[in-house]
Amino acid sequence: MHKTELLAQLENAKNNYILGLAALALFGDSRTYTVLEEARCAFGTHSVEFSQVATLLRIDTDRAIAMKEFVNMLLRIPIKESFELLKNHCAETGQAPLLQNQPWYEFARVIRNSLSHNFRLQFRKHDRSLLPVTWRGRTIELAMDGAHLELSFFGYVQAWELFADFRDFAINRLAA
Repeated sequence: MHKTELLAQLENAKNNYILGLAALALFGDSRTYTVLEEARCAFGTHSVEFSQVATLLRIDTDRAIAMKEFVNMLLRIPIKESFELLKNHCAETGQAPLLQNQPWYEFARVIRNSLSHNFRLQFRKHDRSLLPVTWRGRTIELAMDGAHLELSFFGYVQAWELFADFRDFAINRLAA
């Protein structure tokens, strides 16, 4: 993969994250529920009506649960996908050591693993030997092993900032 393709894919990840944030804003606005009651998505021979979404969002407790789960899914886009894009590109172009020496690399790797595995911080032997790891004032320590990755520790802001670090690295540090 060429650097231009990597940058385009990172831009797609950013745009998908923004689309998800827009959906969150709409889900939190009761004016959206009427639209959802009438909307549907058709693909192939299938059709999915969104009235069940409107019903779910109208109930405060259900909306809170649904939106938290949506956020969990949404965080995977800029972090998990982008991290894998960078890792694969760097492996293909012989720049893996450059990636692995970034100050955010180990933090991002542990977060990426957590996002991929039920939002649990689960450390392998290799991880344990590297802990603690810190990025922008947030520290992952051995005592967190098995803990749930809370949005208060890594949420919208941190996902946006870590993605910005990924993108900056791709633009300014990668040779090809």
